[in-house]
Amino acid sequence: MRLLKTWLGLLCLVAVIACQPANAQAADPSPAAPQIPQSVFSIADYGAVSDGNTLNTTAITKAIAACKAAGGGVVHIPSGQYLTGPFDLTSKMNLHLDEGSSLMFTDSPDAFPISDNRHRHAIAAEACTDIAITGKGTIDGQGNQWWADFLKVKGKPEQKTATRRPNLIDLGNCKRVLVQGVLLRNSPNFHLVPRDCDDVVIDGVRFSAPADAPNTDAMDPSGHNYVITRCVFDVGDDCIAFKPQRARKDGLPSCQDILVTDCTFKHGHGLSIGGQTAGGMRRLVVRNCTFDGTDAGIRMKASRGQGGLVEDLTYDNITMKNVKVAIFITSYYPNNTTPKQPDKEPPQPVTATTPIWRNIRISNVTASDCDEAGRIIGLAEMPLSDLRLKNVKLSAVKGMQIFNASKVQFEDCEVKAARGEPWTLGNADVTGLARKD
Repeated sequence: MRLLKTWLGLLCLVAVIACQPANAQAADPSPAAPQIPQSVFSIADYGAVSDGNTLNTTAITKAIAACKAAGGGVVHIPSGQYLTGPFDLTSKMNLHLDEGSSLMFTDSPDAFPISDNRHRHAIAAEACTDIAITGKGTIDGQGNQWWADFLKVKGKPEQKTATRRPNLIDLGNCKRVLVQGVLLRNSPNFHLVPRDCDDVVIDGVRFSAPADAPNTDAMDPSGHNYVITRCVFDVGDDCIAFKPQRARKDGLPSCQDILVTDCTFKHGHGLSIGGQTAGGMRRLVVRNCTFDGTDAGIRMKASRGQGGLVEDLTYDNITMKNVKVAIFITSYYPNNTTPKQPDKEPPQPVTATTPIWRNIRISNVTASDCDEAGRIIGLAEMPLSDLRLKNVKLSAVKGMQIFNASKVQFEDCEVKAARGEPWTLGNADVTGLARKD
């Protein structure tokens, strides 16, 4: 009964999150909550053993099958350590992990079948509706061996043909999704990928992997109508990397109507968009977030041939410390493709995959002890356009670079550089910057 009351409380919290005050540019997204029956299917009743050594894949899949046959419900993971192989979720299902519980995925590659040169994901769902992963337990990808095997081929010719590692949780084309309260750790690859999903709430989730763990993105979302709130990111790659890679069948942008609020970013590459943006993105709001020790804070990245339209972005009330690059927007990705003088590069023909960045608002940002204040680098043929910064205070070893940009406005802003000039401009239409005596 206590579990059922907890589940009802989670649904109420989703409703509260969805009713936050509206942003000046657009109303906050209001994701629809998953509708899941209250029947409980404990994996212990299907033979699961909590000794951390017995493989429980069969017991877990039997519990999920029973849940599906009953029309949905709560698949319950009691306290204890449960070793398992990969499994699929089903519609109208809540995978609920009690405090003190741990789903530990085997690190044997043989347990993860291969299709299209990639191992199947640890937890997967495709075209499901009304799914949730909740509770105070842990989902552990036990990625150490996967990382070690990858590092043996990294940078070598065989890396191109190596079988790709599994994601910890991969949700494709799902609707009404809730992930709440759990700890996701040590994924073989990305931790959580809600891919082309609509009506999604990610609340109070903790993401953890060593800072040097390769490609361990915390979250790679795409889709519409998201709230990402109260999460903590401490991983080896992007903390959040929005992936507007593919065009939608309905003709709308790949990523649209997204709120990120009250999150903490630690090790990792920060809050990113890209590096492929061909599907387009609009109406992202990020507010009340802190960054400490990330490679970047606000980050947007794409390249010629992999770009698209990204617009209507708002960042407000952001605090950064010990960040390598506080504000990093570039149409040259990866970074080693950036010419020494982007403003001197001749323009190239504009195509459907030229990166476009426009209508970006950044306000009430404080960044201290950073390596660089920022890099804002558009293309000669497609300058970044309509960027407004208000009450932004940046303090770094190096200043800010702005190349190939139009309608960049600073208001009540300050850029301090310990070495060199506070800013460097090239082919940039910038107003509101002034050197102080």
